[in-house]
Amino acid sequence: MTVAISFVSQKGGVGKTTLALNISLALAKLGFRVLLVDVDPQGGIAISLDNESEVGGLKAYLAGTPLRDAVLTTRLAGFSILPLQHLRGLERAAVSSDLESGLRLQVLVDSAKQFDLVVFDTPAGLSGSTLGALRASDLAFTAMQAEPLAARTFPQLLEVLGELRDEGARISLAGIILTMVQTKIDSSLKVMESMWENMPDNLVLDAHIPRDPVFLKASEMGVPLGLLSRRPPPIAHRFDELAAEISNLLPALDKGENDEPISLFV
Repeated sequence: MTVAISFVSQKGGVGKTTLALNISLALAKLGFRVLLVDVDPQGGIAISLDNESEVGGLKAYLAGTPLRDAVLTTRLAGFSILPLQHLRGLERAAVSSDLESGLRLQVLVDSAKQFDLVVFDTPAGLSGSTLGALRASDLAFTAMQAEPLAARTFPQLLEVLGELRDEGARISLAGIILTMVQTKIDSSLKVMESMWENMPDNLVLDAHIPRDPVFLKASEMGVPLGLLSRRPPPIAHRFDELAAEISNLLPALDKGENDEPISLFV
């Protein structure tokens, strides 16, 4: 069985792509066979990895390339990527509209039987390809920036998920991940406390991601944080903790053992 997961946020700039990439890597290190799919027309995954070649990717898959040939493999056995690369101008809107129904993404999930997990990284907002990913997913995780504005827009996500379930989608909200936490700023701490107090038990994941300049360095180098150096920075372990929490929310899946790489692509 392949489980489809969407990382979503109604607000931009919350670290969602960073979460999707680094948690996918951490889940693969746990032994899950993971396919990370970028449905953001801006191509956030390819940009993050500095890998914007025309070889493979979701664009190729949508044009008719078989999934097995469109997928980009990495040095970590079990971790593959389907970036969305080189969309120009109106092509971005066309692809987003094409994916909105979720039908093409559901076909992708159904054909990805060699993977345990299909992870969708989506654009900010709750329309277009984000809706398509949610329609094709079993579980949604949302990145919640620990700032008041992000907390005030959270009900929008709950409304959309409710509407999708009313139309027959199987999607459910599995977890809230607090990002860009600043423990020395009262407003950031208040958002965290409010989420813990007002959300159902276990919906807010225990591990959270602080605001840290090391993320800028990883972006500059074009690698996930866990591969920034042979000895990853301590904050990289937060993604291992999140992956462990997420793995406990998944159905029982067979998985093997993988070795940690020292670089991502061959």
